[in-house]
Amino acid sequence: MGLPARLMANNATSVDAIDAITTVPSNVPVSSEKPIPKPSTPVADADPVPSVPHPLDDLILGYPKIAGRMGLIPETAMFRRFGALNARNLLYLQSDLTRTENKLKKLELQDSQSEKGKKKNYALSHFWLQTASVQRDGDVQQKELVLKLRETLHQYNHALIQQHTILQMGVPDAYDLQNMKAFLESEMMNHGHSLEGADMDTWGSPGQSNDHSPELIVLRARESTDNFSRKLSSWAVPLFTKLAFKSSWQKPNPTYGALTVREDRVFMITLWITSVIASMLPVVSIIILVTLEKLDQRLAVIAALNALLTVCLLVFTDAKRTEIFSVTAAFTAVQVVFVGQALSNGPQPVYIVNRPG
Repeated sequence: MGLPARLMANNATSVDAIDAITTVPSNVPVSSEKPIPKPSTPVADADPVPSVPHPLDDLILGYPKIAGRMGLIPETAMFRRFGALNARNLLYLQSDLTRTENKLKKLELQDSQSEKGKKKNYALSHFWLQTASVQRDGDVQQKELVLKLRETLHQYNHALIQQHTILQMGVPDAYDLQNMKAFLESEMMNHGHSLEGADMDTWGSPGQSNDHSPELIVLRARESTDNFSRKLSSWAVPLFTKLAFKSSWQKPNPTYGALTVREDRVFMITLWITSVIASMLPVVSIIILVTLEKLDQRLAVIAALNALLTVCLLVFTDAKRTEIFSVTAAFTAVQVVFVGQALSNGPQPVYIVNRPG
């Protein structure tokens, strides 16, 4: 199904200390982490689990450790896009190009009326402009201006394309952002004292939800899932770590230096739930309509079931508006056909005949 598998990861030695979920796309060997609420059970009451060597232990504190983690988990590779600065740079280049363009037009007009050298031919053949020299034409202002224009235009186009690409990049997932905050405040990162520069508050702090930079982007955005799967996974994965069979769910993962719990099993549960609802809803609607005799009652039930179907599509899927209308129309058509056949045939009496044995 191509569903991602999520992993709960940390270099902890007990279930109480495990505080992250990592998503591993099926075709990518690396992943990202999401924080989850820590279990309320004290560490002393939790069953001990084997520790796993952390792959960042050989990196020094500061940017090396942060970069190592971002390389290990691309979904946490989040940076500021500096939208205002990029826009300012484009505006400066645009202004420079506009001035150069106006100056070039004036020089082209002057040179087209000049009798010196081959200036008249600049606009007719690029060869004469390219080979312009002081000895032949008296000056090379237009040639130098074109070369300057070419360089500035290249910078402008490159910056424009880069900015367009940057704006297409996704924003960090809320869980990934919280996990990044928790990582920076962890013991491994000296409890939030790993950076001292002006960028130290870029990602904010774990206790605050909106103190991070509002223009963060991520190099590899998390694959979107429906709201139902996302909510269920955030609730179920922490629960599985507390259950008696947690040892069968938690596996040491040397890649992340952590104990991992695959969350694709949770996604399978959501798939089963949505499949059962999708298969049962048409049947249930027919069963209800069969028990009703009045047309107005059947129409009311059809309207209610259509509303229920729309709610299911919004909750269990990421259906677009056009898809919701199409599915609802098809579902309505099935019910209307059934009601029409029932009305044309009329009530059918049922006879029970007792035959002597």
